[in-house]
Formats: sequence, structure tokens, C-alpha cells
Amino acid sequence: MAAPVLATEGGSGHYLLGSRDALSGIVPPEGVYASADMVLLNANVDALSIGGVVLANADTEVLITKLNFTKTFHGPILGGRPMITITQPVVTGSLSFDSVILGAQRRVKDDQTGLGDTTVTFGLGWDKGANHVAVATSFFLPLGYYQPAAIDVPGRQLQALSFGKNRLGVTPVISYTHLPKSGFELSGAAGISFSARNQATDYQTAPEFHFEGAALQHFGPQFALGAAGYAYQQLGEDSGAGADQLKAATGAQSLKARVFGIGPVATYSTKLGGASLSLKAKYTHEFEARRRFSGDAFQLSAALGF
Repeated sequence: MAAPVLATEGGSGHYLLGSRDALSGIVPPEGVYASADMVLLNANVDALSIGGVVLANADTEVLITKLNFTKTFHGPILGGRPMITITQPVVTGSLSFDSVILGAQRRVKDDQTGLGDTTVTFGLGWDKGANHVAVATSFFLPLGYYQPAAIDVPGRQLQALSFGKNRLGVTPVISYTHLPKSGFELSGAAGISFSARNQATDYQTAPEFHFEGAALQHFGPQFALGAAGYAYQQLGEDSGAGADQLKAATGAQSLKARVFGIGPVATYSTKLGGASLSLKAKYTHEFEARRRFSGDAFQLSAALGF
């Protein structure tokens, strides 16, 4: 098995990279908002630890549908506009990998559909002319589908794919948007994700830093086109028996992960009856990845404001 292996148990953290791009520093006006994000991920990695076992040469294709419900309030609190968002992912995915069953190496594929972990986000937003700042903290509740890896030796099958993390997580984020009258937007968001230990596998994922940015030109109040990307760097070493198992299986000295991603993004806003409608399409290509899944992501989003 190759030395460059995957950190962060299960191949990804709680926080979905690329979640913040256009207008990330703006908390919307007082109201109720419902949105859906559909993200198709295709990625691969040399090795990863998932559900308590180490898998080699893993490929994944995952369709994530995030259902988001947001309420912004008149406030203010500390001079800012408060908001709360509840997010529920629904995930359909497949994971294929090399495995040795009954002494024979074979390619195994695991297909599953289930709920991801529920997220509750609290935030505040401030506006001053062309400058907008938002702070938010997301709490990831371990309510999604999770099952430690299970081997069916007579059936020559191995179940490994889960969509929940089986651990609490928290991610504080600060975001900024500069949107002058010229319509040239610059947005950025920086955050750190912290995870509790997965007691089922004794795996402690180290803190993860992520920065997301976007630059778009707005052509009037409806259409915008630009680019968005992110940088991700794990700040420490994973620990616990699960991390030690991964190091021993691969001979890796470090499990610290990183990745970069960039691609085009387009947005469109209009009215639908008495509601506001916002649409977004985005493609992200990942590169310079170390010790985590690397691939391509396609995203379509729609949001209604009442």
C-alpha cells in the first residue's frame, strides 16, 4: 500500500469544502429561506481508514442533497442581524476498493443511501456600505447513518460506507464580502473544524483549517459570473488506535491532510411570485491533494426567500 494515505477518518470532515462562495459575508434580510444544494463528488485516494478498517485504492462517487432552512431575525444582537440555519444532508454513494477476502484479492463495491449528520448553525451579520461581515458557528450532530465496517466472509462482502461521522463536531467561521456599485465582488471565509473522538473506532481527527474565496462580476441585479475555490490544511496529527492502525498498515509517518480546489461559478436571481429565487451552478477541480480524497465536484443550488 502506498505511503500517501488519507487523514480525517472516513475520507472527509464534517464541513463540506466549497460551502461558502458568492456573497458569503452577507446574512440575508429578515425572513424565512429554504434552499437545496445538490453536490456530485467523484474522488479517489490511495488508502483510508473508515469504520475501523483500512481500505486500499479507494474510489467514491457521492451525490449529496443538502436541505437548508434558514430564519433571519430583525434583531439586532451586538449590532448584527441574527440567523439560524438547520441543514439535513441526504446522501447516495458508492465506494469501491481493493480487498483480500478468503485469500484472494478482489475489487469490492459498497452502495448505500442514507441521512448525513444534522447541522445547526447560528450566525450574526453586519453591513456597512459595500462591506459585509458574518460570523457563524455550526454544530454537527451525530444523527446520520453510521455503521462500523462489517465483513461477510461467506458472502465475500464488506460493508464500509457510512454518511454520518459518529462524533460531534463544531466549526466557527468568519466571512467577508466586498460588493461595491461596480458589481465586482470579492468574498472570503475562514474557519476551523474541531471533532470529538469516534468512540466506535477510537479515532481522533485533528483540527482542520479551511479558507474559501470567490471573485465574481455582477451584471446588474440578476446575473453574476466568476470563480470560486478553497484551500484546506489539517493543523495536527490524527490520534487514537484507529489512526495508529492506519499508520501501521501504510507505513506513513504523518496523516496531516491538505487539498486545494478551484473552478467557475455562476449565479442568477429573480422573483417567483412574491418570493425571491436564487440559482447557482459551480464546478470545482481539486489538486495538490495529500492524504485525503481528491477529485471533482459539480454543484447546483436553488434558494427561495419569503
